[in-house]
Amino acid sequence: MKKFLGVMVVLLLAVSFLAACGPEKPAEFTLSGVTVSPSPATVNDTVTISATVKNVGEQSGDCDVSLTIAGYTDSESVTLAGGESTGVSFSYAATTEGSYDVTVSTPDDSETRTLTVTEEAPPPLLGAPVWYVGDNWVYTCSYENPEGTPKYEDVELSVTVVGEVAAGEEEGVNEASYHLSAVFVPEATRDSTHPPVPAMTLHIGVADIFNSVANIQFLKQSSSIVELPGLPAGVTWAYAPGLSFPSNVGDTWDFTKHTVAGGGLVDETVNRQGKVLEIVDITVPAGTFSCYHIVEYDPATPDTYTFEHWFNVTVVKSDVKMIDRDTWDGAETRVLVSYPQ
Repeated sequence: MKKFLGVMVVLLLAVSFLAACGPEKPAEFTLSGVTVSPSPATVNDTVTISATVKNVGEQSGDCDVSLTIAGYTDSESVTLAGGESTGVSFSYAATTEGSYDVTVSTPDDSETRTLTVTEEAPPPLLGAPVWYVGDNWVYTCSYENPEGTPKYEDVELSVTVVGEVAAGEEEGVNEASYHLSAVFVPEATRDSTHPPVPAMTLHIGVADIFNSVANIQFLKQSSSIVELPGLPAGVTWAYAPGLSFPSNVGDTWDFTKHTVAGGGLVDETVNRQGKVLEIVDITVPAGTFSCYHIVEYDPATPDTYTFEHWFNVTVVKSDVKMIDRDTWDGAETRVLVSYPQ
Protein backbone atom coordinates (compact mmCIF):
# COMPACT_ATOMS: atom_id res chain seq x y z
CA MET A 1 0.00 0.00 0.00
CA LYS A 2 2.78 2.42 0.85
CA LYS A 3 4.46 1.55 -2.41
CA PHE A 4 1.24 2.32 -4.32
CA LEU A 5 0.84 5.71 -2.58
CA GLY A 6 4.42 6.59 -3.39
CA VAL A 7 3.89 5.85 -7.06
CA MET A 8 0.75 8.06 -7.10
CA VAL A 9 2.62 10.95 -5.53
CA VAL A 10 5.36 10.67 -8.16
CA LEU A 11 2.78 10.61 -10.96
CA LEU A 12 0.97 13.67 -9.61
CA LEU A 13 4.22 15.56 -9.33
CA ALA A 14 5.14 14.62 -12.91
CA VAL A 15 1.76 15.79 -14.23
CA SER A 16 2.12 19.10 -12.38
CA PHE A 17 5.63 19.58 -13.77
CA LEU A 18 4.53 18.81 -17.32
CA ALA A 19 1.60 21.23 -16.98
CA ALA A 20 3.91 23.99 -15.76
CA CYS A 21 6.41 23.39 -18.54
CA GLY A 22 3.87 22.85 -21.31
CA PRO A 23 3.71 24.75 -24.69
CA GLU A 24 3.61 28.59 -24.57
CA LYS A 25 0.41 30.36 -25.55
CA PRO A 26 0.65 31.22 -29.27
CA ALA A 27 0.89 34.83 -30.47
CA GLU A 28 -2.41 36.72 -30.49
CA PHE A 29 -2.73 40.33 -31.68
CA THR A 30 -5.29 42.74 -30.24
CA LEU A 31 -6.06 46.39 -31.03
CA SER A 32 -6.65 49.43 -28.86
CA GLY A 33 -6.60 53.22 -29.09
CA VAL A 34 -7.84 53.47 -32.69
CA THR A 35 -8.08 57.16 -33.67
CA VAL A 36 -9.02 59.04 -36.86
CA SER A 37 -7.70 62.61 -37.24
CA PRO A 38 -9.01 64.99 -38.32
CA SER A 39 -12.62 63.93 -38.10
CA PRO A 40 -14.65 65.54 -39.44
CA ALA A 41 -12.28 66.23 -42.33
CA THR A 42 -12.74 68.38 -45.43
CA VAL A 43 -12.25 67.29 -49.02
CA ASN A 44 -8.51 67.07 -49.90
CA ASP A 45 -7.45 66.68 -46.26
CA THR A 46 -4.93 63.96 -45.41
CA VAL A 47 -6.43 61.81 -42.64
CA THR A 48 -4.23 59.89 -40.18
CA ILE A 49 -5.49 56.62 -38.68
CA SER A 50 -3.53 55.35 -35.67
CA ALA A 51 -3.81 52.29 -33.42
CA THR A 52 -1.89 50.28 -30.84
CA VAL A 53 -1.26 46.59 -31.56
CA LYS A 54 -0.38 44.20 -28.71
CA ASN A 55 0.71 40.57 -28.73
CA VAL A 56 -1.21 39.13 -25.77
CA GLY A 57 0.25 35.68 -26.43
CA GLU A 58 3.49 34.30 -25.08
CA GLN A 59 5.16 33.37 -28.33
CA SER A 60 6.74 35.90 -30.68
CA GLY A 61 4.89 36.38 -33.97
CA ASP A 62 4.34 38.36 -37.15
CA CYS A 63 1.12 40.22 -37.88
CA ASP A 64 -0.36 42.14 -40.82
CA VAL A 65 -2.41 45.10 -39.56
CA SER A 66 -4.95 46.17 -42.19
CA LEU A 67 -6.89 49.35 -42.91
CA THR A 68 -10.12 49.41 -44.93
CA ILE A 69 -12.05 52.57 -45.92
CA ALA A 70 -14.75 52.45 -48.61
CA GLY A 71 -12.89 49.99 -50.79
CA TYR A 72 -9.48 51.47 -50.06
CA THR A 73 -7.05 49.12 -48.29
CA ASP A 74 -3.59 49.39 -46.81
CA SER A 75 -1.53 47.24 -44.46
CA GLU A 76 1.49 47.34 -42.21
CA SER A 77 3.48 44.34 -40.92
CA VAL A 78 4.73 44.15 -37.33
CA THR A 79 6.74 41.58 -35.37
CA LEU A 80 6.14 41.46 -31.63
CA ALA A 81 7.45 39.32 -28.77
CA GLY A 82 4.98 37.95 -26.29
CA GLY A 83 3.42 40.77 -24.28
CA GLU A 84 4.96 43.47 -26.51
CA SER A 85 2.97 46.34 -28.14
CA THR A 86 3.61 48.95 -30.80
CA GLY A 87 1.86 51.77 -32.61
CA VAL A 88 0.85 51.71 -36.28
CA SER A 89 -0.26 54.60 -38.48
CA PHE A 90 -1.92 54.96 -41.89
CA SER A 91 -2.61 57.96 -44.15
CA TYR A 92 -5.72 58.38 -46.24
CA ALA A 93 -6.53 61.08 -48.81
CA ALA A 94 -10.11 62.27 -48.23
CA THR A 95 -11.14 63.13 -51.79
CA THR A 96 -14.91 62.65 -51.67
CA GLU A 97 -17.57 64.06 -49.37
CA GLY A 98 -19.45 61.46 -47.28
CA SER A 99 -19.47 59.28 -44.16
CA TYR A 100 -17.20 56.23 -44.11
CA ASP A 101 -16.45 53.24 -41.87
CA VAL A 102 -12.77 53.08 -40.98
CA THR A 103 -11.79 49.55 -40.00
CA VAL A 104 -8.43 48.54 -38.55
CA SER A 105 -7.95 44.78 -38.15
CA THR A 106 -5.53 41.98 -37.27
CA PRO A 107 -6.19 38.26 -37.81
CA ASP A 108 -7.44 38.20 -34.21
CA ASP A 109 -9.17 41.54 -33.64
CA SER A 110 -10.95 44.40 -35.38
CA GLU A 111 -12.11 47.93 -34.50
CA THR A 112 -14.23 50.36 -36.56
CA ARG A 113 -14.53 54.14 -36.39
CA THR A 114 -16.51 56.65 -38.48
CA LEU A 115 -14.89 59.26 -40.73
CA THR A 116 -17.00 62.19 -41.93
CA VAL A 117 -15.71 64.17 -44.92
CA THR A 118 -17.37 67.51 -45.65
CA GLU A 119 -17.15 69.73 -48.72
CA GLU A 120 -13.97 71.80 -48.86
CA ALA A 121 -14.51 75.31 -47.55
CA PRO A 122 -14.07 77.86 -50.35
CA PRO A 123 -11.17 80.29 -49.91
CA PRO A 124 -12.17 83.77 -48.79
CA LEU A 125 -12.75 86.15 -51.67
CA LEU A 126 -10.13 88.85 -51.52
CA GLY A 127 -10.64 91.98 -53.55
CA ALA A 128 -7.98 94.55 -54.29
CA PRO A 129 -6.19 95.87 -51.20
CA VAL A 130 -7.30 99.21 -49.81
CA TRP A 131 -4.67 101.95 -49.51
CA TYR A 132 -4.84 104.97 -47.23
CA VAL A 133 -3.27 108.40 -47.42
CA GLY A 134 0.06 108.19 -45.65
CA ASP A 135 0.75 104.54 -46.49
CA ASN A 136 4.44 104.24 -47.31
CA TRP A 137 6.56 101.52 -48.92
CA VAL A 138 10.36 101.71 -49.04
CA TYR A 139 12.44 99.78 -51.59
CA THR A 140 16.12 99.33 -52.34
CA CYS A 141 16.72 99.81 -56.09
CA SER A 142 19.63 98.43 -58.08
CA TYR A 143 20.41 98.65 -61.77
CA GLU A 144 22.30 96.42 -64.22
CA ASN A 145 23.34 97.37 -67.74
CA PRO A 146 22.12 95.25 -70.71
CA GLU A 147 25.06 92.87 -70.27
CA GLY A 148 23.97 92.12 -66.70
CA THR A 149 26.79 94.01 -65.00
CA PRO A 150 25.88 96.05 -61.90
CA LYS A 151 26.51 99.65 -62.84
CA TYR A 152 25.21 102.10 -60.27
CA GLU A 153 25.09 102.15 -56.50
CA ASP A 154 21.84 101.10 -54.80
CA VAL A 155 19.42 103.91 -54.05
CA GLU A 156 16.37 104.07 -51.81
CA LEU A 157 12.90 104.54 -53.26
CA SER A 158 10.18 105.79 -50.91
CA VAL A 159 6.60 105.52 -52.25
CA THR A 160 3.81 107.30 -50.34
CA VAL A 161 0.05 107.56 -50.92
CA VAL A 162 -0.66 111.30 -50.98
CA GLY A 163 -4.28 111.28 -52.11
CA GLU A 164 -7.18 109.63 -53.89
CA VAL A 165 -8.67 111.10 -57.07
CA ALA A 166 -11.94 110.46 -58.88
CA ALA A 167 -12.19 109.28 -62.47
CA GLY A 168 -11.30 112.09 -64.86
CA GLU A 169 -9.92 114.33 -62.13
CA GLU A 170 -6.37 113.72 -63.40
CA GLU A 171 -5.70 114.11 -67.13
CA GLY A 172 -5.33 110.71 -68.79
CA VAL A 173 -6.78 108.78 -65.82
CA ASN A 174 -10.32 107.59 -66.55
CA GLU A 175 -11.01 105.68 -63.32
CA ALA A 176 -10.75 106.23 -59.58
CA SER A 177 -7.12 106.09 -58.56
CA TYR A 178 -4.63 106.48 -55.76
CA HIS A 179 -2.07 109.27 -56.17
CA LEU A 180 1.42 108.32 -55.01
CA SER A 181 4.65 110.26 -54.73
CA ALA A 182 7.90 108.37 -55.35
CA VAL A 183 11.25 109.80 -54.27
CA PHE A 184 14.69 108.38 -55.11
CA VAL A 185 17.44 109.12 -52.58
CA PRO A 186 19.92 109.88 -54.05
CA GLU A 187 18.71 110.42 -57.62
CA ALA A 188 18.50 107.22 -59.64
CA THR A 189 21.01 106.96 -62.48
CA ARG A 190 19.92 105.09 -65.61
CA ASP A 191 21.08 104.51 -69.19
CA SER A 192 19.03 105.26 -72.28
CA THR A 193 19.83 104.71 -75.96
CA HIS A 194 16.26 104.76 -77.28
CA PRO A 195 16.17 106.69 -80.55
CA PRO A 196 15.59 109.45 -81.38
CA VAL A 197 17.06 110.41 -78.00
CA PRO A 198 20.86 110.19 -78.21
CA ALA A 199 22.66 107.78 -75.92
CA MET A 200 22.97 109.38 -72.50
CA THR A 201 22.95 108.86 -68.78
CA LEU A 202 19.74 110.01 -67.11
CA HIS A 203 18.98 111.09 -63.56
CA ILE A 204 15.52 110.71 -61.97
CA GLY A 205 14.65 112.18 -58.58
CA VAL A 206 10.86 112.14 -58.16
CA ALA A 207 7.80 110.68 -59.85
CA ASP A 208 4.02 111.03 -59.58
CA ILE A 209 2.17 107.72 -59.92
CA PHE A 210 -1.53 106.90 -60.26
CA ASN A 211 -2.74 103.38 -59.47
CA SER A 212 -6.23 102.03 -60.02
CA VAL A 213 -8.38 101.70 -56.90
CA ALA A 214 -10.07 98.67 -58.47
CA ASN A 215 -6.98 96.54 -59.04
CA ILE A 216 -3.89 98.58 -58.00
CA GLN A 217 -2.49 98.51 -61.54
CA PHE A 218 -0.50 101.43 -62.96
CA LEU A 219 -2.59 104.00 -64.82
CA LYS A 220 -0.17 106.91 -65.18
CA GLN A 221 3.33 107.87 -64.18
CA SER A 222 5.19 111.16 -64.64
CA SER A 223 8.90 111.48 -63.90
CA SER A 224 11.19 114.50 -63.88
CA ILE A 225 14.37 113.65 -65.81
CA VAL A 226 17.17 116.21 -65.54
CA GLU A 227 18.58 115.51 -69.00
CA LEU A 228 15.20 115.71 -70.82
CA PRO A 229 13.82 119.19 -70.10
CA GLY A 230 10.35 120.29 -71.03
CA LEU A 231 7.36 118.12 -70.26
CA PRO A 232 8.04 115.43 -67.65
CA ALA A 233 8.53 111.92 -69.01
CA GLY A 234 5.14 110.24 -68.83
CA VAL A 235 3.68 106.76 -69.24
CA THR A 236 0.00 105.83 -69.42
CA TRP A 237 -1.50 102.34 -69.40
CA ALA A 238 -4.81 101.15 -70.89
CA TYR A 239 -6.10 97.69 -69.98
CA ALA A 240 -8.58 95.26 -71.53
CA PRO A 241 -9.78 94.72 -68.87
CA GLY A 242 -6.80 94.06 -66.59
CA LEU A 243 -5.88 92.16 -63.46
CA SER A 244 -8.60 91.26 -60.95
CA PHE A 245 -8.58 89.88 -57.42
CA PRO A 246 -8.67 87.11 -56.45
CA SER A 247 -6.54 85.92 -59.36
CA ASN A 248 -5.83 82.45 -60.65
CA VAL A 249 -2.56 81.09 -61.99
CA GLY A 250 -2.73 81.39 -65.78
CA ASP A 251 -4.98 84.47 -65.88
CA THR A 252 -3.95 86.84 -68.69
CA TRP A 253 -4.94 90.34 -69.85
CA ASP A 254 -3.95 92.71 -72.67
CA PHE A 255 -2.91 96.34 -72.37
CA THR A 256 -1.06 99.14 -74.11
CA LYS A 257 1.72 101.27 -72.70
CA HIS A 258 2.19 104.79 -74.10
CA THR A 259 5.43 106.63 -73.34
CA VAL A 260 6.11 110.34 -74.00
CA ALA A 261 9.41 111.99 -73.02
CA GLY A 262 11.63 114.94 -73.79
CA GLY A 263 8.89 117.29 -74.90
CA GLY A 264 7.82 114.89 -77.62
CA LEU A 265 11.19 113.46 -78.67
CA VAL A 266 9.85 110.09 -77.54
CA ASP A 267 6.23 109.17 -78.33
CA GLU A 268 5.76 105.42 -78.40
CA THR A 269 2.90 102.97 -77.82
CA VAL A 270 3.60 99.27 -77.32
CA ASN A 271 1.29 96.27 -76.87
CA ARG A 272 1.82 94.14 -73.81
CA GLN A 273 0.20 91.16 -72.14
CA GLY A 274 0.15 90.38 -68.42
CA LYS A 275 -0.07 86.95 -66.81
CA VAL A 276 -0.27 85.44 -63.32
CA LEU A 277 2.64 83.03 -63.61
CA GLU A 278 2.49 81.40 -60.17
CA ILE A 279 1.78 81.89 -56.48
CA VAL A 280 5.06 81.70 -54.60
CA ASP A 281 6.72 82.62 -51.30
CA ILE A 282 9.44 85.24 -51.69
CA THR A 283 11.92 86.54 -49.12
CA VAL A 284 13.14 90.17 -49.16
CA PRO A 285 14.63 92.42 -46.45
CA ALA A 286 11.10 93.20 -45.17
CA GLY A 287 10.29 89.49 -44.63
CA THR A 288 8.84 86.44 -46.38
CA PHE A 289 5.48 86.81 -48.15
CA SER A 290 3.15 84.73 -50.32
CA CYS A 291 2.83 86.55 -53.63
CA TYR A 292 1.25 86.52 -57.04
CA HIS A 293 4.18 86.37 -59.46
CA ILE A 294 2.96 88.54 -62.34
CA VAL A 295 4.86 88.91 -65.61
CA GLU A 296 4.46 91.23 -68.60
CA TYR A 297 5.75 90.67 -72.13
CA ASP A 298 5.35 91.51 -75.79
CA PRO A 299 2.68 89.05 -77.07
CA ALA A 300 5.05 88.25 -79.97
CA THR A 301 7.72 87.00 -77.51
CA PRO A 302 5.82 85.66 -74.47
CA ASP A 303 8.87 84.01 -72.90
CA THR A 304 10.82 87.27 -72.67
CA TYR A 305 9.54 89.19 -69.66
CA THR A 306 9.69 92.97 -69.93
CA PHE A 307 8.42 93.48 -66.37
CA GLU A 308 7.98 91.17 -63.39
CA HIS A 309 6.51 91.86 -60.00
CA TRP A 310 5.64 89.85 -56.92
CA PHE A 311 2.45 91.20 -55.31
CA ASN A 312 1.25 90.37 -51.79
CA VAL A 313 -2.47 91.03 -51.24
CA THR A 314 -2.90 90.51 -47.50
CA VAL A 315 0.04 91.97 -45.59
CA VAL A 316 2.16 94.25 -47.76
CA LYS A 317 -0.82 95.05 -50.02
CA SER A 318 1.58 95.98 -52.79
CA ASP A 319 4.66 94.78 -54.64
CA VAL A 320 7.30 92.93 -52.66
CA LYS A 321 9.75 92.84 -55.57
CA MET A 322 9.87 94.27 -59.12
CA ILE A 323 12.18 93.77 -62.11
CA ASP A 324 11.75 96.38 -64.87
CA ARG A 325 13.42 95.58 -68.21
CA ASP A 326 11.09 97.80 -70.23
CA THR A 327 11.77 101.40 -69.15
CA TRP A 328 15.56 101.49 -69.47
CA ASP A 329 18.17 99.68 -71.50
CA GLY A 330 19.15 97.49 -68.57
CA ALA A 331 17.21 95.96 -65.68
CA GLU A 332 16.08 97.82 -62.56
CA THR A 333 15.31 95.66 -59.52
CA ARG A 334 13.39 96.90 -56.48
CA VAL A 335 13.08 94.90 -53.25
CA LEU A 336 10.92 95.83 -50.27
CA VAL A 337 12.55 97.11 -47.09
CA SER A 338 9.49 98.31 -45.14
CA TYR A 339 5.70 98.60 -45.58
CA PRO A 340 2.64 100.09 -43.79
CA GLN A 341 1.78 98.22 -40.60
